[in-house]
Amino acid sequence: MQIYIMRHGQAEMMAHSDAERNLTEEGREESELMAKHLVKQDVTFDAVIVSPYVRAQQTWESVSPFFEGISNIQTLSCLTPAGSARKSVDEIFALQAAGVKSVLLVSHLPLVGYIVGELVPSAGVPAFSTSAVGHITLNDEDGFAELVSLTTVPQIID
Repeated sequence: MQIYIMRHGQAEMMAHSDAERNLTEEGREESELMAKHLVKQDVTFDAVIVSPYVRAQQTWESVSPFFEGISNIQTLSCLTPAGSARKSVDEIFALQAAGVKSVLLVSHLPLVGYIVGELVPSAGVPAFSTSAVGHITLNDEDGFAELVSLTTVPQIID
């Protein structure tokens, strides 16, 4: 299984609550740049799971035009900033058991790093910049996972 873990794009600092923070224009642009990069790498998704927070939903809205035809799109409450990495990984395993070969997960710091740490303990808990994507390969036979890459927007611009 191919797992792509994306942190939301740059968000406004102020809102009525953390859950209501919107993406900035730059956040939308950097998310679109990352989507274009993934398309150039021939990345496709069978499923998408997204945090219910506004900035994560808006990140998916910015990315989704580049990945049309995905019918398995879910919003999961465990994908909030203080969500459970274990529950998030369990959701990934459930998708794997259902035959999903490639999933995009859109969430927040610190959770995105904790999910990587759960799946690939040797990778530690990496810090994700906004719109960064971590790519993990999860072996279907033995459950071994490897962090293939952690790509940031500046890396794809340079």
